[in-house]
Amino acid sequence: MVQTEFVRGTKLKITYNGNELDVTYISKEEGYLTVKLQNGYNITIPENKITVLKSSEPQPVKKKSITLKHGNGIPISLITTGGTIVSAIDYDTGAVHPSTDIRKIIDRYPYMEEKYAISVREFDNILSENMQPNMWIKLAAVIKEELSKSKGVLVSHGTDTMSYTASALAFMFEKLTGPVVMVGSQRSSDRPSSDSFGNMEGAMAFSSTNVGEICISMHSGTSDDSISLHRGTRTRKMHSTRRDAFRSVSGTPIAKFRNKNIEFLSEYKEKSDEILLTGKLEEEISMIYFHPGLKGEDIEKISEGKKAIIIMGSGLGHISQSLFPSVKKVIGTGTKIVMTTQCMSGIVDLNVYSTGRELKKLGVVSAENMLPEVALTKSMYLLGNYPHEDFEQMMKVNMRGEILEREFLGDCY
Repeated sequence: MVQTEFVRGTKLKITYNGNELDVTYISKEEGYLTVKLQNGYNITIPENKITVLKSSEPQPVKKKSITLKHGNGIPISLITTGGTIVSAIDYDTGAVHPSTDIRKIIDRYPYMEEKYAISVREFDNILSENMQPNMWIKLAAVIKEELSKSKGVLVSHGTDTMSYTASALAFMFEKLTGPVVMVGSQRSSDRPSSDSFGNMEGAMAFSSTNVGEICISMHSGTSDDSISLHRGTRTRKMHSTRRDAFRSVSGTPIAKFRNKNIEFLSEYKEKSDEILLTGKLEEEISMIYFHPGLKGEDIEKISEGKKAIIIMGSGLGHISQSLFPSVKKVIGTGTKIVMTTQCMSGIVDLNVYSTGRELKKLGVVSAENMLPEVALTKSMYLLGNYPHEDFEQMMKVNMRGEILEREFLGDCY
């Protein structure tokens, strides 16, 4: 049999159904090959139906030089961590690979080089699912360093875990001398439909404002006419692919950028004359999504060695009564259990039903109307920096806008 084991990206000339095709090898699984046609589409074909006439392995790609400074205006720092916004498509293999060259984004808006002096600093080059809590701590230190010489800081980040990073940074920074704006995109900058250009333009505009918070800058809608600035502790990715995937949950964005103008929509914390960073987190925290069939032993196993567990309960913050003995056992070991809700909006209230009242008696802590991922990062911050006996009291304190004092009916996002 003709060889069909190749390195990803190998160029092949094959015959299939009487046709001679030039393709690029992507993968092989259970007797089927997936290859990319010259028109950019992938097809999967039976291995025993093709004949390989010629093959040539891919050549290594030379790393491009990166320009680290752009423009001569307001000093802005861009810290790159990776993600789609600083990624490009390899049209040979169809893979998306990281890149730190933002020249193509800046070239889209020539006025940027007159208005901003942008310094680029590479922190890492990873997909956001690989971001870890210890990296948030290191990133915070880099942000502090860059903010000491810039009016504002942009952080390019993959969208999948951007809200986690934003909320963790928000708790670590008590005071900021300028905005720290997380920015990402749903489509890489070399795609015609990319949202990266608009998101970056808006983020740069927001970075020169008087805002003193950790925020997220993303599309307001599916068109390119408006970019929203969201509070880092009240934002969630609501859709896997849409441009307007990020929404301020149960509230209004801080601001919108449209036609090179910023319109402020809600209150925000103003920048300070000093940076106050507490760069410490307790990493031994986990999250459990309650569901029918969840067993007490599941909770106990996940809780082993953990300082706190965040439970996403149903409705007002409920779980099955069959889990109560395990909850009691876990709390008895000193592990904190925090209750959030799976609902997109609304508050946890353990006083309404008997289930909630029993959980409260066991020592379960209410997360009020915090988003589950924010309750996770806040727990990391509190257990890393405050006495453990103050945990429940501090969870109820609105430290960075994570708890809404008033939530209006219908304000899901």
